[in-house]
Amino acid sequence: MLSKISVLAVVLLASSVTFAKDASADEQAIRALDTAWSHAAESKDLDKTVSFYADDASILPPNMPIASGKNAIRAVWSQFMSMPGFSITFAPSKVVIAKSGDMAYEIGTFQTTVNDAQGKPTSSVGKFVVNWQMRDGQWKVVADIFNDDK
Repeated sequence: MLSKISVLAVVLLASSVTFAKDASADEQAIRALDTAWSHAAESKDLDKTVSFYADDASILPPNMPIASGKNAIRAVWSQFMSMPGFSITFAPSKVVIAKSGDMAYEIGTFQTTVNDAQGKPTSSVGKFVVNWQMRDGQWKVVADIFNDDK
């Protein structure tokens, strides 16, 4: 009886270590995707920026309606990128992988800059929540919401 309990304990411990290892690898993958995504947005590469979203994703920008689907998301990002002086950087401060391994969310901060009416660069900072989902072996953004701190 004791040996069965020992075997069960080893199996449970091994499976939890495997999950932690996989979750850590997924977290690193999402953080790497975020770095590439932020760089694409900062570089005003519209196609690359939109490529991180799933086809049926939604973006919930401040003071605008929800935009669902890649065409609508492209229109939102295009509007942002066409603003004079636009630049953006963002990074997650927390990434959580679901136990199922097919969903994750992140919380983070961003900084944007646009030119004001006089053409002077004005920066703002804010926060975001992004929901990722594993789609065909790739992490894709399925929901993206953000707003300024002020």
